[in-house]
Amino acid sequence: MTQKDTIITIDANGPDGKRSFSYADVQQLIHRQLQATNYQQAAAISMQLADQLPDDPWAHLVAAESLYLHQQLAPALRYIDRAIQIDPQNIAALVIKSRLCLYSGEHAEAMRLIDAAVRLNPKNTQLLLEKGELLADAGNLDGARDAFLAAIETDSRRTGSLLGLSRLPGDNFSEDLVKKIEFLIDSNQLPADERINAHFALGHAYDRKGDIARHFSHLDRGNALKNTTLTYDRDASRHEAEDIVRFFSEGFFDRHGTKRGNSANIIFIVGFPRCGSTLVEQILSSHPSVSAAGETFALRHSLLAFQQLIRPPEDYPYWLETQPADALIQIANEYLQKVHPFKHSEFLTDKLLDNYKFIGAIHLIFPNAKIIHVQRNPIDVCYSCYKYLFHLNSVPYSYHLENLATRYRDYRQVMRHWNKVLPGRIHTVNYEQLVGGQEAVTRALLNYCGLPWNDACLEFHRNARSVHTASNTQVRQPLYADAIDRWKKYAAHLGPLLDLTND
Repeated sequence: MTQKDTIITIDANGPDGKRSFSYADVQQLIHRQLQATNYQQAAAISMQLADQLPDDPWAHLVAAESLYLHQQLAPALRYIDRAIQIDPQNIAALVIKSRLCLYSGEHAEAMRLIDAAVRLNPKNTQLLLEKGELLADAGNLDGARDAFLAAIETDSRRTGSLLGLSRLPGDNFSEDLVKKIEFLIDSNQLPADERINAHFALGHAYDRKGDIARHFSHLDRGNALKNTTLTYDRDASRHEAEDIVRFFSEGFFDRHGTKRGNSANIIFIVGFPRCGSTLVEQILSSHPSVSAAGETFALRHSLLAFQQLIRPPEDYPYWLETQPADALIQIANEYLQKVHPFKHSEFLTDKLLDNYKFIGAIHLIFPNAKIIHVQRNPIDVCYSCYKYLFHLNSVPYSYHLENLATRYRDYRQVMRHWNKVLPGRIHTVNYEQLVGGQEAVTRALLNYCGLPWNDACLEFHRNARSVHTASNTQVRQPLYADAIDRWKKYAAHLGPLLDLTND
């Protein structure tokens, strides 16, 4: 019997309970879950596969990858270590473990692993891309540039390296390279996903060269193509915002004001994508009393796990109305368990921006939590989203200007509501004020968090931690004002964004 004919018993969380699948069918099932970004379900299935096939490296590798994407680092490490034990020269396993090590702050080990993978296949474009991204996240921008250029030299049709190169500081695109990419796009030699990368890369390149017309020509084409691969429901977003405002009324907090969860010192950083939140987290995590968890889905997953446990008749947030204080403590404990690998100090930052939707729950679950809202000029922040190709389809509204404008209004409605019903609970950091008065804004920020002054917070660009967000290169530099009111020179191309105001 071949591996493909092996029968596996899997509980796929469906109505039929456990079912028997062929190995090949389980592989397809896992791939479908990963493509749909259902990482928790992919992890659950792949762990069952690995546990039933203890000597199969692929099963352990995909379990580790699913768990990593689900931000479950400890079990991911167990499965990837087993995959490497079975097959020490498995390149994919070495790459995944390098990502896990980088995410955990083990830069040297991450570099050792990716170098080992490159030695096994030195002309592998994807490996060179991985190396470049790892070096960029770790702050080695010169090393990242060399790795991206080596990948492009190996195969310019694998355009992820072009995108990575375009995000590094400076003009990194020679005229010859620009002509080569233009030729690849125009000759239809690239599949859609590679063409999207190429358009965004050239968009960045032309911006650095001061060619606004070509900058937007490629941005518009890249965004339009990317938008066809996604589904974003403006009405659903609006209804979600309205539901939050309707449910979390002043009366709700009057009824539940005596309930208290866990007293942990968590600093939640919220806002709209590209608002400057990574900068604020970098400033805070430069303080010796603060660790950074980055963009963790721990809160959302903890709320979902509790909901699945109690199986209420209605979804979040409606079941919060009937839950006792013990439920808040249970959710808090689940959250703290998920973020435990990141907490090395008294305080921990959680920078998942979409947590702005959960501020009402945070107020109850973590009464000592600090909530920092990072705000930036709305046209600048939306334009910055439009010119950025986000990872894993995480910001599906960013590839269409009207979607960006309506989503920003939904976000603003919710934030205004929180400030109304929870006055004084949220500390707002204005990006433009931070750039113009770094020390004063930083002092106010630390004071709100209950942290003593530390000069390292002004030298945030020297912070050696890994940064895995879109701003991983910007926070390696001192503050600069180039991004303030940048939208003005592009105004002719921004359409519906121009109606957004700071009111």
